Amino acid sequence: MTYDLVALVDGRPSSDDVLAGLAAAGESLGVRAVSGGAVVQLCGDDNLPLVSIELPLLIQVPGEVERMLGTSVGAVETPAWWVEIRATARDGARELAEKYAATLIKRLGGKVWTSEGVRTAEDELPMGTNEGTN
Repeated sequence: MTYDLVALVDGRPSSDDVLAGLAAAGESLGVRAVSGGAVVQLCGDDNLPLVSIELPLLIQVPGEVERMLGTSVGAVETPAWWVEIRATARDGARELAEKYAATLIKRLGGKVWTSEGVRTAEDELPMGTNEGTN
């Protein structure tokens, strides 16, 4: 089963932000674009995907994030950038996805939604990243 995260960032992720997230997830991982470049995958030594990251989407309508993710996400000011991150069930994939998301929100501000709760850049995350529950 996959583990899904949505990074809701305050600013548009730049190439530098995306590269910083990829480096934080693991510099030894393979990177490939799929779906015409709309998705970037982090791959293990066997070239199989561990994490898929979709291109950021701009959310401009107030209340839209809460409508899609539920009220547990709390208030999200718009405009916000929605970055969907999906980890496979493979060992270590979830941690890679969390490191990527944490890097984005540390650089740009915002919060990360998961089915287990919402995290902000101020929260304590395991492994030196930023992942605690509000």
